[in-house]
Amino acid sequence: MLHAEEQKELFWALLLDGRPLQDLKMLNLLGFDWSARDDAGRTLMVCHIEKALAQPKDRFEDALNCIEWLIRSGVRVGQKCTGGESTVWSESDKAGTIIRVKCKGLNAISFVQSYREKMHEKGTVWRDEVAFLDKVMSRFAAASNAMAAGPRVSIHEGIATLWEKSLAAKDSHDLTMETADGLVTAHAHMLKAASSVVTAMLESPMKEGKAQRIEVKDTPSKAVSLFVEILYTCSVPDELDHQSALHALDLAHRWQVDVVVAILSDLLAGMVTDESFSVITEHAILKGLERLKAAAQRFGAESKKVQADLKAGRLPAAVALLFHGGSPSKSNEPKPKRRRM
Repeated sequence: MLHAEEQKELFWALLLDGRPLQDLKMLNLLGFDWSARDDAGRTLMVCHIEKALAQPKDRFEDALNCIEWLIRSGVRVGQKCTGGESTVWSESDKAGTIIRVKCKGLNAISFVQSYREKMHEKGTVWRDEVAFLDKVMSRFAAASNAMAAGPRVSIHEGIATLWEKSLAAKDSHDLTMETADGLVTAHAHMLKAASSVVTAMLESPMKEGKAQRIEVKDTPSKAVSLFVEILYTCSVPDELDHQSALHALDLAHRWQVDVVVAILSDLLAGMVTDESFSVITEHAILKGLERLKAAAQRFGAESKKVQADLKAGRLPAAVALLFHGGSPSKSNEPKPKRRRM
């Protein structure tokens, strides 16, 4: 196993080499200084963006995902460089396309703006890169907004293992939830600590309080188990479908467990596809989840299928109204069933 300093050195090597996000996530970065700069004085975010600009455009999406991950890990876009210079050029015409940016005094935002201005001056040769930098600014806003829900902290693996053992200790579970297709158990004190709604049910003289059983028969057991797993361990199964996540989101929202709502919102933001777009976006709108709604809106603006559905009037009314000039669904379509919260 690599020591902390070796992990740090390897992280910088992978970052400056433009390696994919999955390689960076494999490292144990517990205690890593996310405000560190390279030897020239450039910040982590500036180094990453510079490397992304030099890579093929099919790597841009991974670079954008890495930006969100860096911000959630602790990188600040407002941190300024203390020195260094950034240079990019096109291999087809170095002399005619070269751009230099002095980094001293710039943060990631002003660094991106400086590059955008200089690239615009060069004409269409940097068109793809300018479009990428526009998306970078959008990711800055989205990821920074996501951080407003609560800061992320690193947890030692041993602590996470203890949480998992607590969840697995079913012999000590004293609360039963009757779901649509089976029973799910947990510790009553855990759910009471997380939800005033559950507390009211379990401390009432009604049947829930007397029997320590709660009926959630409109929710599949898979979704209830997901809700409980997130509450205990802040983790999810490797294979998670958006329908289960949405059902779990419904439950967390109904029981007013804000931290689970925030976690599931972030997960669902990464699960938006052409197929799941409408249903995820409707949930975001109906529940007032602004960060998830913004993520879905960004996806929809770039999706050819979503834009085609928008023009054809196939999107639900609330979803269509996210886009300027969008037309709601045809009036003769049946209204989607909505679960009251």
